[in-house]
Amino acid sequence: MAKNILFKKNLILFMIFLVLNTAILPTINSKSTDLKYENKNYNSNNDWLDAQYIYNISENLSNIIYTEYNESAGELAKGRFFGSKGEHKAAQILYENMTKLGLYTKMEKINNTEKCPELTHIIDILSYGLKINNVTIDPREFHIVPSKNGPRNDKGNLDYNFSYKGLKVYERPKFLLPWKIRHILDEKKDFVFIEESTAFIPNNTPLIKKLLSKFFNPLRKIVMFSYEITKNIPDLERFYRFFPHCKGIIEYDWHNITYNQGYIETAVPVIYINGTLGNKITSNLKNTSIDFYINQSFNDSVISYNVIGQLNGTNPNKTVIVDCLYDSWWTQGTADAAIGMAMVLAVAKYFKENNLKPKCNIKFIAFCGEEVGLKGAQYYESTHPDENIIYVIDLNQICFWQNGPKLVLNIICNKLSFMWEIWNIVKKTDYEGIVKGTADIKPLWMPFGAPSDDSVFSLRPGCKTVCFLKDTTWLYHHRDGQNHTEGDSMKYFDWDDVNATGEIVLNVVKHFTLDK
Repeated sequence: MAKNILFKKNLILFMIFLVLNTAILPTINSKSTDLKYENKNYNSNNDWLDAQYIYNISENLSNIIYTEYNESAGELAKGRFFGSKGEHKAAQILYENMTKLGLYTKMEKINNTEKCPELTHIIDILSYGLKINNVTIDPREFHIVPSKNGPRNDKGNLDYNFSYKGLKVYERPKFLLPWKIRHILDEKKDFVFIEESTAFIPNNTPLIKKLLSKFFNPLRKIVMFSYEITKNIPDLERFYRFFPHCKGIIEYDWHNITYNQGYIETAVPVIYINGTLGNKITSNLKNTSIDFYINQSFNDSVISYNVIGQLNGTNPNKTVIVDCLYDSWWTQGTADAAIGMAMVLAVAKYFKENNLKPKCNIKFIAFCGEEVGLKGAQYYESTHPDENIIYVIDLNQICFWQNGPKLVLNIICNKLSFMWEIWNIVKKTDYEGIVKGTADIKPLWMPFGAPSDDSVFSLRPGCKTVCFLKDTTWLYHHRDGQNHTEGDSMKYFDWDDVNATGEIVLNVVKHFTLDK
């Protein structure tokens, strides 16, 4: 009886999420879509920020995945992932550049706080491997996400080596209809599920989403973000109690040569592969076997730093924060967010070179650990309770191009009146003209901030936040491939967008920090 109730409960939840998916999210038809990408030649004519400087810093941060790891010797190249040596190298680069600019610079090591007791916690991936029909797959062509709760929700056993051979493969069922999946329910041998990843893929826009976009943009965004956060909640119950022999999930990408790296809350590891491998498996499920392992370890003492460069103002009792994340997934992490971090430094460079004296202290901050829970921002907010932070100007993923769905530079503010004040500044720049119509720009009010570091400060009394976030179906979000050259890489650095966004960001910073 209990199992029947649980089954019905999860079926109802699943139907609710399915309705949201079909009504709000893009229609999926990726199997017939294979976008062709090409480099573009952009000219840098920015009279405001130093675009070449932004390019150089972005390139230095992006290349860390090559310079700091020895993949030929079997080392996993973790990019600038939280607590990795790549992130440490990035912190050093940023510290040195802030110091060269003449800022009062420090590296602030994060620690656990009473308010945030798990800031130094992470599940480390020590090693992993994958074979398909006994053929070893290059570690640069897939990613395995650890079980966040240990094997089968055994949270006391997070140090664990998952290792399986000869696993069968089943397509992951969309509906838990017993008469359709009886063969899986009765399976006595270990297996993995496989499905096409639904995250950030080419799409056609249904009418209801077009209407929401025109008339209810804030509501649409909130629903979209809520869906992304909650869509996997039923997974633990829905699959792993019904399928005790499921040992993992394979997610294959819409694109033939890239694969995703995002974390999903599951009780079993998730294996991300590219579309080529995924289609090869799904075309011959009965004759495919999978071997994989992942050696994971719980680390409660991660070493990581916020890097802070301060420019003193005439009123030291007020602070404006101009910030960006500097960590990344196991990619070059160019758009998310080496470019944004470089632009933060370029704003500081502009102030120093033009001898501008702000009316308040400006802190140019590189926050660590954003991708794994806004850890650096949380540490700063909880350890500076008495600092009078009046504005937070947060940069996230910006200044990249794609051949595909049109992107939107969202200007996200936590206060409605502040949003219109910011928007009046933004309108001084012909953003859409400069980027040649390749992207739109829109204001957005989100009371709790964007899905970025600014959200940590959004409820602080007297603090107004704005986040610059280019998105709306960015196809390569958290993607990697082809020896890190595809996905989120320098290949998609957009000079025109750097000029346009840079002008807007500088105007915003100047407006709130300089005397009129």
